[in-house]
This record gives sequence, C-alpha cells and structure tokens, in this order.
Amino acid sequence: MPSYPGFCGPSYTSQSPLARPERCMNLYPERLEVGDGQQTVLYPTPGVESFSESTSGPCRGLFAQNGRCFTVMSDTLYELNSAGTFTSLGTVEGDANPATFATNGDGGDELFVTSGNKGYIYNLSTGVFSNPVNDVTMGGMVDGYFVALDQSTSTFKISDLLDGTTWDSTQILQRNSAPDPWKALLVKNPIIFLFGTETTEPIFDAGGAPFPFQPVPNLIIPYGIAAPFSAHSIGNTVLWLTETKDGGRQVIGMQGYDAQRVSTHAVEFALSNYEKVDDAVAFTYQDQGHGFYELNFPSANATWVYDVSLGLWHERGQWNSDSMEYEVWGPQYHAYVFDKHLVGDPCNGIIYNMSIDVFTDVDGKGLRRQRIPPALQSEQKRLFLDHFQLHLDVGVGLVSGQGEDPQVMLQLSRDGGITWGSERWRSAGKIGEYLHRAQWWRLGSGRNLLPSITMTDPVPWRILDAYIRVDGGSH
Repeated sequence: MPSYPGFCGPSYTSQSPLARPERCMNLYPERLEVGDGQQTVLYPTPGVESFSESTSGPCRGLFAQNGRCFTVMSDTLYELNSAGTFTSLGTVEGDANPATFATNGDGGDELFVTSGNKGYIYNLSTGVFSNPVNDVTMGGMVDGYFVALDQSTSTFKISDLLDGTTWDSTQILQRNSAPDPWKALLVKNPIIFLFGTETTEPIFDAGGAPFPFQPVPNLIIPYGIAAPFSAHSIGNTVLWLTETKDGGRQVIGMQGYDAQRVSTHAVEFALSNYEKVDDAVAFTYQDQGHGFYELNFPSANATWVYDVSLGLWHERGQWNSDSMEYEVWGPQYHAYVFDKHLVGDPCNGIIYNMSIDVFTDVDGKGLRRQRIPPALQSEQKRLFLDHFQLHLDVGVGLVSGQGEDPQVMLQLSRDGGITWGSERWRSAGKIGEYLHRAQWWRLGSGRNLLPSITMTDPVPWRILDAYIRVDGGSH
C-alpha cells in the first residue's frame, strides 16, 4: 500500500479546513537525519510527574544556576533542593505577573528577583534578603550589573557593579529614540533588548561614565512586543510575540539583529482569533537535540510550540473531558537542574518533572495525543477508503492498568473536518506483540476524506507513517 501523503507533519490549520486541516497535538515532528533527510516521524511530547509541592500558592517563576534552584510561589521566594524540599528565603510582593530571576556570579554572589513591581536581593552566601529597588517589572544581569525595567515610565535602571543592594536613582536610561514605550527586557549577553510596543532597541555596555550603557548606534528593530513575558532566548535565537501597529500578530525569531517572522499563516490565523494575547508567557528548553519555544496563552486556552531546530510548529494541551476540548497546557515555567527538566504550573504549587519517559498530564491521566493529516482529495471526485494502516511502534503496552492493551481511535470526516463519524478503536499491541498491526477496513467514501488518530493511553506513542488503499470514482 502507498504511504499516506504528509501523514507525519506539523500543525497547520488554515482558514479553510479543506485547504489544510492539519493538527499535531502532544506530538512533535522529527526529520530523520539519514537517507535524503526528508522522512518525518512523530514522537510523543514529554509528560509530567510531581516532583514537589508547595502549599503557599501557585508557581510564578522558576530559575536554576550552578546547581541551585529557586522559585516564587505566590508571595514567597523558595530554594528547592534535589530531594524536592522547599526552604523559604523571604516574602515578596505578589501580583499577576511572572517573577524574574538573575544572578551576578561569583563576583557578587547575589540573586536578583523581581515580583509585584519590586526588586529583591538574596545573598547566596549570607542568606540576607532585602528589597533595595522598587518600580521594576523584570530584570536581568550583564557585565556584573543587575538591570531592570520600569514599564510604567519606560525607564531602564542598573545596580552598582557587583552590588545588587545599591541602586543609584540617577543611573537610568529613558526611551527617547522612538515614541513607543518600553514594555519588556531580555538579556542576551552581551546585549540587552528593550522591547517597545512597536519597536525593539538593543543596548550594550559601552564602558562610559557615569552611566555605562548606551543604545547600539543607528539600530531600531521594527518589531515590538505584544506580550511582555513572551520574550525568551534559546541558543543564538531570541523569540517573542509581536503585534504590529497595523494589527498583525506574529512570532518573531532573531539571530544577531536579523529579525524574521517564524510563525506560519496558520499559526497567525489562530493568533488573530484570540481576544487577548498580552498575558502570553513563554519558556524555552532543549531536549533530544531539539530546541523548543513554548508559548502559553492562558486567556485563549491554547499552547503553541515552535521547534527552533526544524522550524516546525506543534500544539500541546490538557484535555478537558467535560467540554471535550483542549485547554492551555499546565507547565509555564522551566528550569533544568538536578539532571531534570523541572516545570512550574501557574494554577497550583506543584513543581513537575517533565520527561519524554513520562506519559501522564498534570491531572495524572495519559496525555491525549492527536494527529489530523492533510485531507484525501482528487479533483473532488468521490474516493473510497478501503484500508488504513497506522505504522507505529507496537507491543509497547504496560504490564497492567491503563495502557495494558493500548488503543488507537480513528474517526473519519467526509467533509474535510467539519463533521466527524464515530470512533473506531484498534489495539496497538500488548507488551511484546511486536508483529501486531493497527489497521482499519472499509471506511467508506467521500470527496474530502480526513482521518483523525487519537491516543490516550500512557505509553510511548511513536508514529512512523500511515498506509492507505484508496479507489477513486468517476464523479
């Protein structure tokens, strides 16, 4: 049987589902680096399991450096050790924004935290906790200086060199090169990016006195930021969500000062339908040779993920069985520490271990994974789908419980995804059944045939391809 054209691919749902209805939910595409390098397979996105839980309230940020891990839960700064034990370090002002973190290395030995529009310093050696600066929304560190942004006045502030407890009120920089106010700050050493609503301005340590930082001469990046906490960097790339003054919403990727659109028309169509995007929060991480930029939209109840390595998008989400739809995925903050990808959930005080060897969601249930490929069409002639076989790793069932006999659910739409038929279940093989095949027969006919494959059992779903036998009609 021939392969199903484009069965393994990214999420790409265009304005017309008849044009392109693709969805890749809780699965991510990977191109095999052998042969012609064109074969794409689908692998399961990581699941989560509880690592530690705080009773203080929801997670508002997570940070790790030099083997130490810190988090803000509601209005408390904690250190988290490898055993999952929380140690309270101080009380911070709470608000609806994420907390930000930075350290000034061995020279200063300080942790700088912003929360509730205030800046806090925790001395990593002495344990002294203080609040030396106010009116700061987010911060970072470059060349031994802590840096921070006051969104309300578009003011950039710096601490003394290697001393986060001292902030000279005259050591500031205010926006004057463009009329749009600064709304976000991101340090990508040695450059600090100050994002306005319409443009972005890079500044650097020019070594001058009394104020060392200056804008990069004659450079304004023509993309502002739509969600202040969407800016993140991974490798050589800085990514953020923009909304132009003309109304276009895009995700921008920048290497050096070369800023390019990385979102697709399909992603931008989804973004254009969200009523609110300014509360979007991103995190980045690397795993299995991929660099991922995860962008959560709490108000829109959606999560989009960009694979920086391949330039492909997929979706992640938690399945709501009551409303029968996907919601925003729980993890929103990330830190790699203790040889684990730890993630924090803004809805509770749980820190999770995120791993490709874990197959459960934040509710403890198996992640619901779905693949909708391109529709089967042939000049709008009626097609008869006689046989469909899913090529996937089989015989990976669990010893007992859910997943002992893992099931694949197939639904077929005859109108390109507008309406769907009933579910047809097939086994993916109990443990050790390596010759098993998941296949369906006599699926019916239509002019825009579209299958949907769904899996919920907590096993490693790895999809290599699909094969079909289709007969075409004359009208």
